[in-house]
Amino acid sequence: MQAILASSAKLDLNDVSLFVRVVQLRSFSAAARERGVPVSTVSRRISRLESALGMRLLERTTRRLALTDAGRGYHAFAERAVDDLAQGGALVRELQTEPTGRVRITAPLSLGGVITDAIVPFMRAHPGITVELDLAERTLDLEANTFDLAIVAGQAQDTADFVARPLWHSSRKLLFASPGYLKSRGTPRTVEDLARHSCISTRTDDGIASWTLVHPRSRRRKFTFSPRLHVSDTTSAQRAVRGGIGIAMLPEVLCVEDVARGRLTRVLPQHEGIAGGLRLLFRAHRSLTAAVRAAVTHLTSVLPTMDPHA
Repeated sequence: MQAILASSAKLDLNDVSLFVRVVQLRSFSAAARERGVPVSTVSRRISRLESALGMRLLERTTRRLALTDAGRGYHAFAERAVDDLAQGGALVRELQTEPTGRVRITAPLSLGGVITDAIVPFMRAHPGITVELDLAERTLDLEANTFDLAIVAGQAQDTADFVARPLWHSSRKLLFASPGYLKSRGTPRTVEDLARHSCISTRTDDGIASWTLVHPRSRRRKFTFSPRLHVSDTTSAQRAVRGGIGIAMLPEVLCVEDVARGRLTRVLPQHEGIAGGLRLLFRAHRSLTAAVRAAVTHLTSVLPTMDPHA
């Protein structure tokens, strides 16, 4: 390996690229035909690469072409480097032109207004880009859908296939009810008491919903229930709670004014839900178009400055 590093300055990248292609095609003659050069030229350039590296990469016979142990190790790095250079060239070419094409975005229904406000100036700046915005409250299967960008709730992390960029850190999620509801139905004192109350959910699985409740001096508790009312967004849930329908888990920031005016009361104040924040998810850079990259840059710079609950 030290010999390879020491001789790297003498390498011709065209020879490296040709070596990678010979291995991919498993043939000197096929690579020669593809490049439009004689087989002897391909052979000479591979020999030149081997001389520069100071080791044999390929075993050649009249019937077969095989990588040596050194060649196998070098090929893994060379193929990746050639691919990265090709991707870099494509990126530079794209940056020299105005991005065009379609960007497909999915986001929670409750964020439709703020997402649209963020997209409008982006589309004005890039007239060649069209946007498809799908708004829904659902559990998103990123592997199964065709969206380019997804704005999701929760602590999403980078994976081998997806990159997660933080947008907002959400406020605490707390349980709220109206004073009128609590007067007529009583105030729950424990998590078990919730089973005797009407509960409102924003997410269900076949009609069953759940809340994860955290107490500072005890373990997490999961409360599972059949909601009396299921709505697709937190704003609707807030309105229903304000109207006395039942208890819901809502972002604290959304309820500050209602609490101050006496329209909502916190329930089980010793417990709170899990605040997940919001993330922008997109596929690894290598598969992004110029239009999608432009959208990522815009949204990650603009959305954190906007109030998602306005």
